[in-house]
Amino acid sequence: MDFPSGALRFPLQTFSPQIVGGWGLLFIALWGVSAVSAADTARVAALHKAHAAAHQKFAQGVEEVAQLCDATQPDVARQIRILAIPFAEQTVNVDELPRKVQAEDPPGLPEAEREWRVKLRKLRADYTNELYLLSRRAIQENQASLAYRLIREVAFQSPDDPRARTALGYKRVKDEWTTPFAAEMKQKGKIWHRRFGWIAEKDIPKYEAGQRLYNGQWITAEKEALLRSRFDNGWRIPTEHFLIRTNHSLERGCQMAEAVEVFHAYFKREFAAFFSTSLQIGKLMDGQRGEAPPDLYEIHYFRTREEFVERLGKKNPSAGKINGIYIPTDRVAYFFHNPDASEEATLETLYHEVTHQLLGESARKWVPVGTERDFWIVEGIACYLESFHQAEDGTITVGDPEHPRILSARQMITVDQSYEPLARYALMGQVRYQQGELSTLQSRYAQATGLTHFFMHANNQQYRDGLIEYLTRIYSPNQRIRTNPLSIEQILGVPAATLDKEYADYMQNLKTSGTP
Repeated sequence: MDFPSGALRFPLQTFSPQIVGGWGLLFIALWGVSAVSAADTARVAALHKAHAAAHQKFAQGVEEVAQLCDATQPDVARQIRILAIPFAEQTVNVDELPRKVQAEDPPGLPEAEREWRVKLRKLRADYTNELYLLSRRAIQENQASLAYRLIREVAFQSPDDPRARTALGYKRVKDEWTTPFAAEMKQKGKIWHRRFGWIAEKDIPKYEAGQRLYNGQWITAEKEALLRSRFDNGWRIPTEHFLIRTNHSLERGCQMAEAVEVFHAYFKREFAAFFSTSLQIGKLMDGQRGEAPPDLYEIHYFRTREEFVERLGKKNPSAGKINGIYIPTDRVAYFFHNPDASEEATLETLYHEVTHQLLGESARKWVPVGTERDFWIVEGIACYLESFHQAEDGTITVGDPEHPRILSARQMITVDQSYEPLARYALMGQVRYQQGELSTLQSRYAQATGLTHFFMHANNQQYRDGLIEYLTRIYSPNQRIRTNPLSIEQILGVPAATLDKEYADYMQNLKTSGTP
């Protein structure tokens, strides 16, 4: 469940809010790598070095092509140079892949233009082939996150590469790349409308005029709202990965649907190694699915707090005091419309609980997590991802140091000196962790958020993959792994005391509006 918190924004990466993205990566990793060894580190370092060398060679070639265009096509030259920017630093949207298959060069081009186009196409093809081979090496080294990043770079440089597109969940239908779900909707003659969901394109004028299709008949929007005021007869809004059920309004349900789809796309991208082993990513690249797509994540959004409490009061005695909750045994995230809450606060609650949902439903069957120890990361990752924010231009930001929990975590280090050493803090299971006065709980949740921020961002994201491995083990459907997980310090190969010191330094130096 969520505890009151505020807003946060911190640049991470950008992509556009498309309701697309296949289900291909959503399989839980059943095992993880062991603690980091010197040999493991050396092999991974060799992969990064090879990637850097391949990119340097590509960038040099791109610059040569751009120079061919400087005199006659300066705007084109600028666009070409963008391709040479390292993938992690790209200034364009790397995830907004073209839906249409790329067209051939038009006939009758001037010889000079045809020459640079051929050179650039070969450069990109050679580079993506190197990236693909590196991704295969990453798979052999059990580096799922790196393999997935390399595949995304392949798709960015060669949007029609079938290996990358398949791994990312797309399939080709005639001259378009689409997902299985989007293809099914198109076959039914439906398109996504931001206010009305998946509807027939021919029906849009009627919907915009205030009519609604209900049980095969056209009625007024007002009458439909009355008929759907009872939750069990409310709106059902399916998307690629979610089913939103609500008796508030169709429009509000669609807003939530778009928000969680954008969040899901980010989550799948940043936590790829949680959902797929390296072996599974390799199979996806080979076009093997292996399993049916998972069930849709279900969200229930009630029109009033009273309805929320009435539905959940018997399941959770605190229902009247919270803003939302994910109940793993139900496999449902529950929320309600709170007219007194800001849109920002509402979304924070949504992202917190959906984080629990995405992690908790990574296995086909519910399993208890963090019961004996390591519960801090279960709440820490959800609190951290309350910070997820999409700006109007589509920019995604996560981890703003101005977030109240981050500010509290920083104060615990810099002022209160009340930090709980990691080795002792990680020993708390769920029951013990969630016991105590409100101030104690707030401190624990703040520290969990701060530690998550540290492991996600510190030292140029040095510990991020290790944190994901830690999560993978805690949520493993294998009980032996789940109840006896490697500690975060074992996975990282760094003593807990060293991590404590690094965390303190990190929080001391974390820039906020109140620091110089």
